[in-house]
Amino acid sequence: MLKSSFSALCLSAGVFLATAPSVTAEQVTVFAAASLQEALSDVIAGFEAESGHDVTASFAGSSALARQIEYGAPADVIMLANVNWVAHLDAKGLLEPGRKNIFLGNRMSVVVPARGSAEHAAGDSVELSQILNTGRVAMAFVEAVPAGMYGKEALQSLGLWDAVRPNVVETDNVRAALALVALGEVAAGIVYATDALVDDRVRIVAQFPAESHSNITYPAAIIVGQDRPEVVDFMTYLDGSVARKAFVDRGFIVAEDGR
Repeated sequence: MLKSSFSALCLSAGVFLATAPSVTAEQVTVFAAASLQEALSDVIAGFEAESGHDVTASFAGSSALARQIEYGAPADVIMLANVNWVAHLDAKGLLEPGRKNIFLGNRMSVVVPARGSAEHAAGDSVELSQILNTGRVAMAFVEAVPAGMYGKEALQSLGLWDAVRPNVVETDNVRAALALVALGEVAAGIVYATDALVDDRVRIVAQFPAESHSNITYPAAIIVGQDRPEVVDFMTYLDGSVARKAFVDRGFIVAEDGR
C-alpha cells in the first residue's frame, strides 16, 4: 500500500514538473527609441528563443524614455538615439557603471509621400532647399527628440534652417513624423533612413551629408541595480553577430564608434 502511494505521489509530481514553467525563465524590460522598433523586435525574438527569457519592450521618443527613467519607471535596459540623454541619466547615477555600449548608427533622410504629385529624383543630389520649401515639413521635436535635434543641426549646417523653420510641424517622436508623411498630411519629413524603410507609403529623396550633423549613435545601458544575469546576457546578445546582422538587415550602421 505504501509503495503504491509513493508511486502515485511520484507520478503526480512528474506531471506537475512536466507542465510547470521553466524556473530559469526571467523577465527583461527594455525601453528603446521609437526608431529601433522593428530591428529590436527581431533581436528580442532571437534572444528569447536562445535564452528562454522573456523580454518586454517599450518604444517611444528618447527624451520621453529618459524622463520616465528619472521618475522611477521600472526598466532594466535603455537604448536611446542620442548619447547626451544617456549621459544625462549617467550623471544622475541611474546607470550601472561599465554597463554601457555604443554600436549602432543611422543616417538622416528627407522623405516625401510615395504617391505624391511632386516629382523629385531620388538620390543625394536632390536640391534640399527646393524639396523642403514645397509645404509643411514634419520633424520630431527639434529641442528634445534626437531625430529632430539631428535634423535641425543638419539644416543649420547647410544654411537652410531659417527658411524651413516656419513650415516645420513638430511631433512627439520620429515615427509620428513619418506617419504624417505617409498619410500625405505634410509635403516632406526629416527622419532616420531606417524609418523610411518600414513604410512603403514614403520614399527617400535625399540624405543629409554625415558631416552636417553630430554622429547618430544608439547607446545601450543597464539601469542601476538591474544588472541581473539575464539582463547582462541580453546586453551581451545585443553586441553579438546575430543581433548585429538583424540591425544591418533593417538598415542600421553597425560599428564600434556608432558610424
